[in-house]
Amino acid sequence: MILIISLIKTFVFCAVLKIILFKFLKFKTKNWPHITILTFFLFTIINYTNTLNIFDYFLLHGLFLTCYILFLTIVFNESPSVYIFQNLKQKKLKFYFKKKLFVKKRLELMKVKGLINYKGKPKLTVKGNFFYSIVIFLSNLFLNEHN
Repeated sequence: MILIISLIKTFVFCAVLKIILFKFLKFKTKNWPHITILTFFLFTIINYTNTLNIFDYFLLHGLFLTCYILFLTIVFNESPSVYIFQNLKQKKLKFYFKKKLFVKKRLELMKVKGLINYKGKPKLTVKGNFFYSIVIFLSNLFLNEHN
């Protein structure tokens, strides 16, 4: 129970500090992953007491941070699924969904980040192949989607 309480304290402190940084001090939201990781680790270390098992404590906090970052990535990167859920009651959902150009934005972002190369025929770069193999591995490990 103490581990869960420390995790909740860490999360609340991290969320409050991020609200202050992003809303009041107007930090760039482009840096949200770095700020999230730094503030979470800062409050994880501050909240640690010697009465807790250090391995369990940091393992639980690390797992929570990973899930939190994945959740925020979905929210901040305008996931198509989240968009559909938010606009499910709109009459022209299909029209607005196509107008949003999710795929085009993803392709442009992949070019900018160096994941694909568009010289002639589109190809994955070395960096793109690396991330693709990680996605397939994690998918097999957690979701068992690819055999």
